[in-house]
Amino acid sequence: MRFRLSSAWSLHGGTWIAPAGTIIDFAKNDKWAQRVKGKVIPLDAVPLDAEAYELQLKTYPDHRHLLGGAWEDK
Repeated sequence: MRFRLSSAWSLHGGTWIAPAGTIIDFAKNDKWAQRVKGKVIPLDAVPLDAEAYELQLKTYPDHRHLLGGAWEDK
């Protein structure tokens, strides 16, 4: 699952701030993927694959009109 942050994301009570533009990729084991595991994808994040998009649809069913995936253009 991959998504790009549209705005900064405060994690673990502000201990870490993932900057806007950060790409989170759960296929990798980098610091951001480790720190966001188990968290809900932010509403304003850009899904970069179908899995992230489907999770956003499930998490924010009333906000479908706000969601869109960069992966759809490819």
